[in-house]
Parts: sequence; structure tokens; C-alpha cells
Amino acid sequence: MIERRVRRSQDPYRALCLQLEHSRTHGALDAVVVAIDNGLLVAGAGDESLCEALGAVAPLVDGSTFDGAMPRALDGQSIDVRTIRIKGEMLYVASAGHANGDVWLQRSINGVRRILRPQAV
Repeated sequence: MIERRVRRSQDPYRALCLQLEHSRTHGALDAVVVAIDNGLLVAGAGDESLCEALGAVAPLVDGSTFDGAMPRALDGQSIDVRTIRIKGEMLYVASAGHANGDVWLQRSINGVRRILRPQAV
């Protein structure tokens, strides 16, 4: 089998960051993050302040009824958020950019699931 991933890591945090960076770069996105339900950032790719702002609002925006003010760092950004459940925990995978990041967000979700899936013992 030919390995298509050039940059990889055995460390789950580093692997997540590499995967998110790949999606961010190839999807021409400004940021891609994984956050938990209280808005804390698990991992991200992009400008740190943008990632933190995106992680903080991802659980709120996911409900699609969010009508509050967006952080200034996200002004003018197109935000996409998807939820996934891994090991019983709800995670929010979100992207910010000026183009539709849906395809690359789905690729990120596949990568996040692969990296964080429970390991057989």
C-alpha cells in the first residue's frame, strides 16, 4: 500500500494539527479547528486568534439559531460547523474562510475520526 500522507505524527495532538493544516491549506480556508462543547479549542490550524474565536463560537453556531454578535476576528468570514461524537464526547469541527469550506471540512472530519478513534488493545 502506498502511503499518501507525507507529514504524519504518532502524537494525536500533532497529528490533528497536521490534518487540519492540510485541509486549511488545500481548501484555501483561513482556519480549521476542533473544539469541545464549552468552546475550548482542542486543535487548530490558522492564525491563533482566529482559531480561538472560531472554537469559542463553534458550539453556538452549530445550532443554526445563533443570532449573537460574532467576535471581530470572524467578521466577514463564512463559518461552517459540523458535530461528531467520538468516545462519547461531542466535538465541533469548524472552518472559517471566504469560500465554501464544506468539502474540506468533511475531509477534516474523516481525519479527526481516524486520528481519535478508540485504539484496539
